[in-house]
Amino acid sequence: MKNKSQLYSFISDVEFPSILRFDESSGEVLTNKDISEGIYQFRWPDGTTCFPVEMYLAYLVSESEVTITKEDGGTVGTYASSLSHLVRYCYQHNVDFWELTTSHIDELISELVAEKKSDGLTRARNNDTITHTILPKCVAFLKWFQTEHCPTQYLIGVDAPKKRYQIKLKVVQKRGRDGRNFGPSEVFPTRLPTSATKSKAPIAASVIKRLWDTLNDTREEMQLNSRLSQKFDEKDQREHLDYMYHRRRIQLELLEATGLRPKELVRIPYSLNVEHIEGARLEIPTYKREEARFRVIPLERSVAMRLDLFMSLYRQNLIKRLLKYELVSSESEIDDVIYLNPETGKSVKQSAAYMDFRRLSKRANIETKTCQSMFRHRFITNMVKLHLVSFMDKSPLKNSHNFNDKDYETILKKVATFTDHKDPKSLNDYIDLAWEELDVFEYAYEVRNLHNRFNAISKLVSDARAQIKELNYSEADLKPIIENLNAIEEESNLLVDK
Repeated sequence: MKNKSQLYSFISDVEFPSILRFDESSGEVLTNKDISEGIYQFRWPDGTTCFPVEMYLAYLVSESEVTITKEDGGTVGTYASSLSHLVRYCYQHNVDFWELTTSHIDELISELVAEKKSDGLTRARNNDTITHTILPKCVAFLKWFQTEHCPTQYLIGVDAPKKRYQIKLKVVQKRGRDGRNFGPSEVFPTRLPTSATKSKAPIAASVIKRLWDTLNDTREEMQLNSRLSQKFDEKDQREHLDYMYHRRRIQLELLEATGLRPKELVRIPYSLNVEHIEGARLEIPTYKREEARFRVIPLERSVAMRLDLFMSLYRQNLIKRLLKYELVSSESEIDDVIYLNPETGKSVKQSAAYMDFRRLSKRANIETKTCQSMFRHRFITNMVKLHLVSFMDKSPLKNSHNFNDKDYETILKKVATFTDHKDPKSLNDYIDLAWEELDVFEYAYEVRNLHNRFNAISKLVSDARAQIKELNYSEADLKPIIENLNAIEEESNLLVDK
C-alpha cells in the first residue's frame, strides 16, 4: 500500500459563529465569534472531503480527549496520520466504512507490514507501531462511527450471544511498561510478534562534530529566497543570512546543552528569559504532560553568553528588518519566543525546525539515523554518567558490579529533575548506556588524566594564538579568532580552582 500525498491538512485560527442569547419575545439573536486553535481537513485520495473522519477529529477535540494547538496541530494529528491508512485501504479496495469486516482489517495489516520505505528495502513501520498506534486508533474511530452513523448495525465489537460483529475484537488486560494493570481493553487480535526493541541511541560525538563542521563549512552557500532578495538591500541580505546561520547554531547548541525536547525548542519564551540568561539559566516550556508547565534549568556560562548575544543582537536586528521592509506592521505582531520565523516574526513550526536539521544532516552525509531527539538521549546519557562518577567518587568501593537498585533510584531521581521525566524508572535504559560508555572510555572519569588532557589543550591553544598573531592580518580581522581561542582556553581550565 504505497503511501502517497498526505490526506489531511491543518488550518489554524478558525473563526466560528456562536449564539450568545436568544430573545424569545422579539426573536432577536445575539451572536458572537469564537476562535478555535484550528481544525483538520481530511480528504479521500481523490481529493474529495472525507466527512466521517473530519467529524471524528472534531469530536475528539470537543470531548477534550486529545489536544489541538495552532503551532503544530497537537496530538489530533497522530489520529489523522493513523486513520490515513484505513482511509487509503477503503478507497483502494472500494469498501465503505460500514462494510468493513475482520478479513478487511487483516488485509490492511498485511499491507502495512509489507510496505517499504523509498529505498525499497526498509520496512515503513515496525510491528509495534501497527499494533499499538495505528490499530487502536482505527478501532476507536470505527466504534465512534458505529455509534454515530449505524447504531443498529453490529459493525465492530466483542461477540456475545445473539451479537455477531463484522469486525471481531477481543478483551485483553492492558498493562503499562512497568507491569501496572490498566484494566480490560477491547483490541483487534493480531498474530504480529512484538518488535525487537532497541535501546534509545544517543547521538555520537563524531556525528555532532560533523554537524557543526558542515554548518560552518556551508555558511557561504546559504541563500535568501527570491522574495527577500528583491526586497532587501545588500547589507540587509547579509545580516538576514547571519540571522539564519546563528539560529541554526542556537538550535544545535540548545539541543546539545539542555536536553530539551524538539517541540520545546521552538517555544522557548523570550521575555521570561531576558533576566534568566543573565544568571545562566533558561526557562523552558514542558509539552510532554500538563499544559502551561515550565522548568528552569542551569546553562553553561559560555552557552548562556552565546544565547544572550543571539537574543539581543540577531533576533532584535531581525525584528528591525521585518519592520523596515513592512513584512510586519508593528512589533506587537512578533511572537514572544526566542526562535523566530525569518519572514513573519512568528514562532517556528516544529516541522520547519525538523526540516532544517534534516537538511543539515543530509549535507553532512551522515548515513546513520540522526534526529533531534537523539541529542536528548545524549544529554541524558551524559548526565547519568556524571552522576555515576560522582557517586563512585563519594563511595570508592562502588563499581558497576555492586550498585544496587536504591543507588540507581537515587541517581535517576536527580537526572529526572533536569530532564522532566515524570517517572525516574523510565530512565533505566540510560544506565546500561552510561556504563557501556564509561567502560569503553575508562579514562573519561580519571581526574588526573582529565587534568593532563585539559592542560594539553591549553598549551595547544596558546601555540595557535602565537602562530596566528604572526600572520599578516589586521587586528580587527584576527579579533574574533583570538576571542574564540581564548574561550577554548578558558573552557579547558575546568579542573583548576578559580
